[in-house]
Amino acid sequence: MVPAEQLNDLLAGVRDWCEKHLSVDSMAEAEEFAVAVGRQVSRVVAEQGMQQIAGGATYDGCSVACSCGRRASFKDYRPKWIQTLAGPVRITRAYYYCRHCKSGQTPWDARQGLTGLQWTPGVKALVGQFVGRLTYAETRELLELTTGLKIVESCAETISAELGPNLRAQDEQTRAAVFDGDVLPLIPEAVQRLYVAVDGTHVHIDGDWHEMKAGVIYSGEPDAEGIDQAADSYYVAAQETAEQFGERMYAAAVLRGVEQAHEQVVIGDGAEWIWNLAAHHFPRATQIVDYWHACEHIWTLRRQLYSDRSAAGDRWAREHCRKLRETGPNSLLRSLRRMKAPTPEAAESIRIETGYFTRHRKRMQYPQFRARGMMIGSGPVEAACKAVVGHRLKRAGMRWTQSGADAVLAIRCALLNGEYQRLNDASKAA
Repeated sequence: MVPAEQLNDLLAGVRDWCEKHLSVDSMAEAEEFAVAVGRQVSRVVAEQGMQQIAGGATYDGCSVACSCGRRASFKDYRPKWIQTLAGPVRITRAYYYCRHCKSGQTPWDARQGLTGLQWTPGVKALVGQFVGRLTYAETRELLELTTGLKIVESCAETISAELGPNLRAQDEQTRAAVFDGDVLPLIPEAVQRLYVAVDGTHVHIDGDWHEMKAGVIYSGEPDAEGIDQAADSYYVAAQETAEQFGERMYAAAVLRGVEQAHEQVVIGDGAEWIWNLAAHHFPRATQIVDYWHACEHIWTLRRQLYSDRSAAGDRWAREHCRKLRETGPNSLLRSLRRMKAPTPEAAESIRIETGYFTRHRKRMQYPQFRARGMMIGSGPVEAACKAVVGHRLKRAGMRWTQSGADAVLAIRCALLNGEYQRLNDASKAA
């Protein structure tokens, strides 16, 4: 921050300059002039600042370590144009050359987080803020409109391709630390009830549709009726195996206090991988099949057992959805066992759904769950699938590579979780 006395000197000079040179005829012209001047002043300040840290300030001695194991010798100071938040600026920095492996390096670049790109970490972090929310085309357009920065879509994509893997590397360090026992989360007060909800959604990647796994970790805060509502949601998403995603979810949950929580709850649909994940990483959790997902199975049966316009079929489905919520799945199971199928296809559906409701019977004790104040719907994770994945990766006509989709997904999770410092750190990583 600029000290108050220095800032006052600057502002006094600006006012004096305006009295001598400013001449506008409208509010719009005044705003346009102010923005243009402000950008030019910012660039001058950036240039002056770069001059103070250029040349000798970037010198690391007569030689530095080289990746080949030898020493690279100082050669000279070499110029580089870099794109800052204030505009393009030229800087000279120390260059070192290794005569053994014939490679050169500029250690100052790496320390500043410039890597192989011309963009400063500040620019990369800002582009990441846009890319995590908008398409590459929208990022290019709005960056220029709001900041004056001009980039092409491919640059935005290149920057996200750097930030995403850096964020994933941070995740991997966290995961490893959790499983090695090196992380002890500082939880000021144990959460009464912590929920872990997971689901899957499909994205068009590498010419086909692939499942993206999404999860959300949140605490339950009782409403006026004593039923939990989601609070302090933390989002996780990736395209990976169920085993890998389970470890990712557990590591994130540990940092949110899952082991200290008085109660753990896992909510999901009927996918087997979800319950394998729950049993392995959250063995003491109460497991709940999403009530609305179970109701979808009832309505699937109704379409097999009754004609499309059957009022009796609608009543049958609505009644069993109500009973499922109020008494659990036993009434439906009894009905299915007594039912005579009108067609072989219907008989097969009855067999499949009887197995489904039998297999998940303990996870459908909705009256007991509600009596304890628990949520029985997977609304938070369905919202996560839309907010994290759908709104960014599943817009009309979007096609992704696996690496491109994962990079944007990593950035978007960081933004939705409010982890802006993580994004800044990823922008500086060499």
